Amino acid sequence: MKRFILVFFVLLAGCAVLAARPADAKKEKKASIKLDSTVANIGTFPRNNSKKTVVYTFKNVGNDKLVFYDAAPDCGCIKVQLPDKPVKPGKKGKIIVNYNGGNKSPGNYNHRINFACSGKPAYFSVRLRFVLTEK
Repeated sequence: MKRFILVFFVLLAGCAVLAARPADAKKEKKASIKLDSTVANIGTFPRNNSKKTVVYTFKNVGNDKLVFYDAAPDCGCIKVQLPDKPVKPGKKGKIIVNYNGGNKSPGNYNHRINFACSGKPAYFSVRLRFVLTEK
């Protein structure tokens, strides 16, 4: 019985030592994305000249590499080009969005593009706003 109590207290002391580690030792590696802007207003233009390209820039402000898994625009008229390599901590990157809405009706548009990545936040979205005119 004494041996059991001794082992119990040794294990308890070991747990206390692990719990008292410095904060740096507990920090998990995680990428973190900081976008320069989440909304791009590309203006007013005629629908017969509606091919536009927008670049969203960001920085990995975390301490691990940032990997993009998916981009899901809410319209087939939007194509997204994600970084093809992981973005290292402290480095900048860009997301290229190509819009081609020649068959859309004139009006105000506010499209959303959803992203999934390895960083924090793991899911985020950006907006693409514009006005299409007839001519």
